[in-house]
Amino acid sequence: MIDWDDLRVLLAIHRTGSLAGAAANLDINPTTVGRRLSALEERAETRLFDRTPDGYVLTAAGRDILPRAERMEAEALGAEREIAGADGRLSGVVRVTVTEMLATRFIAHHLARFAARCPEITLDLWCTNTVVNLSRREADVALRLARPREPDVISKPLAAIELALYASPAYLAARGAPADAERGLAGHTVIGFASSPPFRRENLWFDARTEGARVAMRSDSVSSIYAATAGGLGIALLPRAVADHDPRLVRVPTESSPEPRTVWQAMHKDLRGSARVRAVTELFAEILMPI
Repeated sequence: MIDWDDLRVLLAIHRTGSLAGAAANLDINPTTVGRRLSALEERAETRLFDRTPDGYVLTAAGRDILPRAERMEAEALGAEREIAGADGRLSGVVRVTVTEMLATRFIAHHLARFAARCPEITLDLWCTNTVVNLSRREADVALRLARPREPDVISKPLAAIELALYASPAYLAARGAPADAERGLAGHTVIGFASSPPFRRENLWFDARTEGARVAMRSDSVSSIYAATAGGLGIALLPRAVADHDPRLVRVPTESSPEPRTVWQAMHKDLRGSARVRAVTELFAEILMPI
């Protein structure tokens, strides 16, 4: 009989393309992954993966078994979500995915209060821009800057984050304020977001004003941009809810600003009855609704 744990290994190898990636995904060591794959191939009496220079690729036999493994996973995860969703205890682990900036600037300083209120809940806070699969319980709750579209996922907007230009007092004392930042930042040093799709909206607004400016840094970490701006490196777009109250920063006025980002909270519908998940979502509503 084929063991479900071995089919989980097949799925993890297929999704990551390697034994090491599957091991990280399953939180076991690569040797165990290799041993389970060998056992599965022995029971199936066929090779399930081709070992190629680009990684592990399913054979025809592997592709045949894949839909069955995915259906078994869906049933197992559905049962797991239903059990978790019926759990009325304020205890256990709640895994949350959130951007680094939201975690460090908006959430982290409220966690002592949450721990006092719910001491038996452990937050597994994963700071990432990656969109995780909530159906596979890669997270219980996700805070995202784009509206979730997955089936069976409940989402709601929590807050709008407005951005504006800022620089440090030291930078402005040394370089002077831009004469008209709305028209452009020529002659100044600027710090931009990474040239990647998640920052497209902000980059369209910002890059239209940086002709003739020196781009000292680009980053996909808003926290890094924030720290570099506060340290005097240059002018950058930062969230007003934080930067307006930071004495290390001075707002550089403009007539317009990028369209605000909406923070969306997402969770699988099966988890809405979980007491510990509900406690975490209530915390986020308290923190982010007033922004």
